[in-house]
Amino acid sequence: ARGLSGLSLWGWRSGPGPAMFGPGRGRGGRMPESVLGLPLHPLVVHAAVVLVPLAAILAIVVAVDPVRRRRLGLVVWLLALAGAASAFAARLSGQDLAQAVYPSGLPDPVIDHQSVGLTSPWFALALWGGVSALLLLDLDRSRRRGVGSPLLPTVLSVVVILVAMAAVMQVL
Repeated sequence: ARGLSGLSLWGWRSGPGPAMFGPGRGRGGRMPESVLGLPLHPLVVHAAVVLVPLAAILAIVVAVDPVRRRRLGLVVWLLALAGAASAFAARLSGQDLAQAVYPSGLPDPVIDHQSVGLTSPWFALALWGGVSALLLLDLDRSRRRGVGSPLLPTVLSVVVILVAMAAVMQVL
């Protein structure tokens, strides 16, 4: 893409390397190397480190308070979605960056960093899924005028709280 001034907004890496979706998956897309001249990987890592804990804290709030769930539910859902997307973008851009910087093999600290990056997106996605389930259940219960077991929302709220804590521990 080109900016208004004609400068490239996305710095795409050229040359051989892994496809965005891995070999044999058909897309063949690439992660950009930079955005507005800034390296992409640190940007999306910091986005995930901010968005996932923020979404987790607010998920706990909406899990324990149905009134706030109605007010903040969509905001929390969007934050959790953005956190999951940034965690996946960090994973993909990190894989490209690691191969570009260390073509002959990864040093131990990078391997440790990479292992966190491989699992963090799944915890962030679980947080988004838990918030989604909680909001859908709340929507269904309000549509049915509260008919149903009070146990299911309680259990789901506890699950959302546990997933939120796990996501924060994994991302940070």
